Amino acid sequence: MRVTVVGSGYVGTTLAACLADAGHDVTAVDIDPDVVAAINDGHAAIHEPGLDDLLAEHAGDRLRATTEYESVPDADVTFLAIGTPSNEDGSIDLGALSAAAEMTGEALAARGEGAGPSVATPDDRHLVVVKSTITPPGVGRVREALLEGAGDAADRVELATNPEFLREGSAVDDFQHPDKLVFGTESEWATERLEELYEPLLAATDSDAPVIRTDPETAVMIKYANNAFLASKISLANDLGNVCKRFGIDAYEVMDAVGLDDRIGAKFLRSGVGWGGSCLTGDQRVLAKDDEGTRFLTFEEFFDRYVDEDAAHVDDVAVLSYDKEGNSTFKPVLGATRRDYDGELRRIQTKMSKEVTVTEDHPMLVVEGNDLVVREAGSLTETDQLPVQTNVSVDPVSHFDLIELIADDPNFPTDEVYLKPDFDLSDRKDHLRNVLDGYNRRHSYDRVHEFCRNNYLSLDVFLEYEDEIEFDRKALSLYTTRGGGQTYVPAIVSADEAFWRFIGYYISEGHVNDDESGHGSTTRRRVALSFHPTDEPEYVSDVESFFESLGIRHMTRQRETTTQIEVSSRIFARFLEQLGCGTGSYTAALPDAVYQEPESHRKAVLSGLFRGDGHIAYPSHSNAVVYEYGSVSEELIAGMQLLLHSIGIIPSYKTSTSAKSTKPAHFLRVSSSEQIDQLKELFLDTDIAKIDRRLDSYAKQIAPTGHTDGGSHTAVRVRDIETVDLDEPISVYSLEVDDDHTFVTTDGIAVHNCFPKDVDAIRAAARDAGYEPALLDAAVAVNDGQPERMLELLDAHVEVAGKRVAVLGLAFKPGTDDIRNSRAIPIIEGLQARGADVVGYDPVATENARERFPDIEYADSAAAALDGASAALAVTDWDEFAALDDAFDAMADPVVIDGRRVIDRREGLTYEGLTW
Repeated sequence: MRVTVVGSGYVGTTLAACLADAGHDVTAVDIDPDVVAAINDGHAAIHEPGLDDLLAEHAGDRLRATTEYESVPDADVTFLAIGTPSNEDGSIDLGALSAAAEMTGEALAARGEGAGPSVATPDDRHLVVVKSTITPPGVGRVREALLEGAGDAADRVELATNPEFLREGSAVDDFQHPDKLVFGTESEWATERLEELYEPLLAATDSDAPVIRTDPETAVMIKYANNAFLASKISLANDLGNVCKRFGIDAYEVMDAVGLDDRIGAKFLRSGVGWGGSCLTGDQRVLAKDDEGTRFLTFEEFFDRYVDEDAAHVDDVAVLSYDKEGNSTFKPVLGATRRDYDGELRRIQTKMSKEVTVTEDHPMLVVEGNDLVVREAGSLTETDQLPVQTNVSVDPVSHFDLIELIADDPNFPTDEVYLKPDFDLSDRKDHLRNVLDGYNRRHSYDRVHEFCRNNYLSLDVFLEYEDEIEFDRKALSLYTTRGGGQTYVPAIVSADEAFWRFIGYYISEGHVNDDESGHGSTTRRRVALSFHPTDEPEYVSDVESFFESLGIRHMTRQRETTTQIEVSSRIFARFLEQLGCGTGSYTAALPDAVYQEPESHRKAVLSGLFRGDGHIAYPSHSNAVVYEYGSVSEELIAGMQLLLHSIGIIPSYKTSTSAKSTKPAHFLRVSSSEQIDQLKELFLDTDIAKIDRRLDSYAKQIAPTGHTDGGSHTAVRVRDIETVDLDEPISVYSLEVDDDHTFVTTDGIAVHNCFPKDVDAIRAAARDAGYEPALLDAAVAVNDGQPERMLELLDAHVEVAGKRVAVLGLAFKPGTDDIRNSRAIPIIEGLQARGADVVGYDPVATENARERFPDIEYADSAAAALDGASAALAVTDWDEFAALDDAFDAMADPVVIDGRRVIDRREGLTYEGLTW
């Protein structure tokens, strides 16, 4: 089919490239000549994995770009993929999209003025499809602009919608392997046209993605429904909490029970003063843990694996969290969402070149002395210190079972995989004959005799009769060829230090080579590790010893430029792939299993890595020592950072691109005498002796310059905060983590929970269309009404006019000094309206609050605020408020209204919980 895509931003370029890859002839239209030139040269103006490859393959052939709309009349389908930023009131700005729609219509109208008849459809109709993110009423506005531009040709134009569900960092894969397709059309003809367009894509990927066929407005509404539903769920929990309060019932206890109903789930049922929100970009990573082990995933990958957005459900999974003592443990994920975002981002870069990208309001953890506080990303400065993870809980893997691996792999038919025992089967022939009697009868010859004579079993027989055969898997080895020269691989491989050091060697120096030159249809696979021809005999010997300990046949070849150790085994090659090690330098990565291994095993894999591709630098201008490691695999470097952090090492990081390289190189650097000494055991004795001589010659201990060890917390100082303006919306991601309400993300930086923000866009759109979104308004109203509920509870106990009332907590969230959207604002306003003398206290937000409320009193401590007060309202759940005790005795009338369940009931205190 012939396709025109108007708009070559994030969505448009991906759409154009993927449609061309599906076999369509595509023209991309954009007003920016630089973007057009880049696409025609086979390059994307945006960064997206896999996109450049598609453009390089199809540019100049099935894909071209232009600044003109001349391709529209002859296209079978025209897509509009123009950015739709938000206005200040939350509504969608349709200006650019409407202009593009009108110009598309004008191009279609020009067809009747000498351009010749269209050959796009038999009845001369043209389908224009909106791919941009718009609200339902926006569909009508775009349709009006299109038809106005089309003029007399309007009756031959139809508008449809086909919302995108692409995520930054995996957009190409998302398009080619969709979880659903949504077609919003007004006619059977338009639906069939979209089905025809997507048919090659679905066929090529063997996709069973459901196709939702609906009208244009419903299609775009699907994008907004999930977040609105989530916000409503939280507000419903608040509303039910208010009802519980009327009956003297603890809402938390009620919701704990309600959450056990799998139709509802336990996520987002905690009632309180209200909800807010913030997110991270999709390329940020978390270390996740489920029943099968750990996985180091981007947010996109996390969502693919664990999140059912339609059901607002998260599988049982935990992520690495960070507590106030500086310890890192895995805590359950209570909820996870994703939403479109087109506001400003903050790219926070620290010393040691660590980086995390978040929305401007994301709550960041900041180290102050031995304490953690929370500040919004937009309020950070270059004096702030961010905590980094320096430990991880241990849950080791004792061994790997290669029989389980191969049995589930379609590339290894079980009747073509063989098991060699470490004993003579002939000694157990009678037992085998008895167990395999039924199996033997299915064949025309004596298979048991063959097995015993050649001392092997086929894997299919073993799996079928394993319980009766009673062979220990540890006594078996696997192989795939017969007739001599086989390579036997143990069925059970112990995950000991030698194994993990070998894995490090392989990731640094190894690759898998597929050889199709041999006889037969099966590709031979060789695992090869290459070392320096003369300078690394100890490393060669170490790898050889590992293979010998497992009984794996290997060959060492001495060449002019390398010493190469080679193992020819499809099974061993597949094992390394399945572990996640990659097959070469560009795909190299750490196995997920290593992150919770004992420290000695984590150091073992680091030893193999640094010995292989690492370097010990002895700068000539000083007596310092530096450990360096470089790779073209960004995923490997990210994993190594996390692994180094887990043993208390904070490396610096940088990238560089050479003129001859197609990908940037990534480098880690470890310095400071303490860290150098801690890691020296990774190297050989001769290296250690030289390192020790350097360390001994230090006139003084050289402290790290990029990070600080403050006792409980190790931190890196913020170096730069870059504001990133988005050209169009991107997907951002939110996690709600239990207990600590934190998680460790990219480069080992620990951040606070995030949560999806609002439903303003869809509410504004509904109102513009003349409809009042009652339920959505109700959800927001319940949220916004919680502060007034606190004041009503106060009124029931105290007539506050002329009396001192303490407000504990002025910030939006614990720790932050940002008071925007703080629940304290309406509470202070309500107290002032009642004539109260308000005294506020917050550990960090006082000065910001003073700008908003210059006329109230501010205390230096919670105790000072309570002194002489007739009532106190706990608005922000600071930890120090939970520790208050005797300070309440100084109150004139000890009435406490708790909006965050932060203060315990106690004798002598008139206590009211907001919903409990």
